[in-house]
Amino acid sequence: DDPLFVKIVEQKNMLEPNADTAFYLGILKEKAGQASEALSYYNQAVELETDNFAKSKILFKIATNFKNKGQYGQARSYYMKSLKFNPSLGKAYLAISAMYAKSANNCGTDVFSKRAVYWLAADMASKAARVDGSIAGTANSTAASYRGRAPSKADIFQEGKQGQKITFGCWIGSSVTVPTL
Repeated sequence: DDPLFVKIVEQKNMLEPNADTAFYLGILKEKAGQASEALSYYNQAVELETDNFAKSKILFKIATNFKNKGQYGQARSYYMKSLKFNPSLGKAYLAISAMYAKSANNCGTDVFSKRAVYWLAADMASKAARVDGSIAGTANSTAASYRGRAPSKADIFQEGKQGQKITFGCWIGSSVTVPTL
């Protein structure tokens, strides 16, 4: 945490840039509360990294930082980038699923559409189970939990929305088709 040490690492990165040094500088800047500089170094680490799994790991860390700050749109974008380099990273889908679920009350226009967000959350959790067997149990139970919070068949019938498309205008920017009875 010594400022002189940080300057030395910055100079080393400027003279001989590599993924490890850039990533380490990202961590140091993050600890110092300099989020934009940290993001810049993390992005540099991704560019310099040659191993796809390591790239995925860095992108996942960036995404998690955004998620922890409540910047879900940015977080999803980085989770999806992470998945491009490691398509079997189920925990990225689970994180997106959790963000959808947490946003349910903010992303609908009425009670039905707010609860409909849980269909999206369940779909992402199910995708996590399909791509990553090591978390399949957790992902499947999470998906089942979210489906339990989504509108029931009685709700669908009562609202008369079966087969209709519901679009979410918040950061989710996606839509879901209401199941048919």
